[in-house]
Amino acid sequence: MRFKTSIRNVSTFIKLTSSLVSIGKIAWLRLDEDEIRFTLMPDQGAQVFANLSIHALFDSYIITSANSNIINLEVPLSPLHRALRSCVSASDATLRLTKRSSDNTPILCLTITTTSNTLVTQEIPVRVLSPASVANIREPTCPEPDVHIILPSLHSLRSVVERFNKLDAPKIAIAANMNGEFKMRLDGNDAVKVESVWTGLMNPLLDPAHVPGGVENHPSAIREKSAFAWVRVDGKEWARVLKVGGISRRVVACFCEDHALVLYVYLTDDEDESSAVSTYYLSSFVL
Repeated sequence: MRFKTSIRNVSTFIKLTSSLVSIGKIAWLRLDEDEIRFTLMPDQGAQVFANLSIHALFDSYIITSANSNIINLEVPLSPLHRALRSCVSASDATLRLTKRSSDNTPILCLTITTTSNTLVTQEIPVRVLSPASVANIREPTCPEPDVHIILPSLHSLRSVVERFNKLDAPKIAIAANMNGEFKMRLDGNDAVKVESVWTGLMNPLLDPAHVPGGVENHPSAIREKSAFAWVRVDGKEWARVLKVGGISRRVVACFCEDHALVLYVYLTDDEDESSAVSTYYLSSFVL
């Protein structure tokens, strides 16, 4: 088993791990010949599936294993994030899977060459996972969304959510329609009635290749454009998810009414050949 690579895009890697740290402590990292995948599935709260092309983060990428050149690792996110922050101004940074000489513990070894040609090494303890232990990990199955919309600035949404949370609202109700409208309101605090509304947003076109049954029969196409689809989420969890605003180029929110809110967070521009997208799943409380 061998994994070694140069880090091509330190900034994106740091922002990615920063957004993941806000959701959970441990991630499943799947490395193969085509892409890198980070998965977080905490017992409660948002689940995250981040898929990145190799060139979105790495150069000179080498991977071999007896499992069809696939390596599965359990990675502590905080140590990884701290290690990556140390190479912001490095002239070169490489990452490899090896074992610590003192106790044979598997580690990700980050070697940094500073601008003064000094070598600095950071060690992140990891656990190598067997193929059987991760075989049943799947993204949640959701119905086709009733509404899909490009969210406004996540920074502005987060500031509103933080004000909501100060009002002791346990839940926040979130809605959107196919007429470019999005809104959030307090839910669970009968003493305070607050709602924020955004208009003039974009409902992106569906890709016919990914719509079984045809675009014209999709739930978002057959419902009234002005009809809102609602989900209800934990306010503090929603604020943590919105921290991804620091790395997102755009975020498409898919509303499966009374079931789930699914966010597709695009980390790269449309024209960038090195694709990177994170998918966030938040289950809805019953309205």
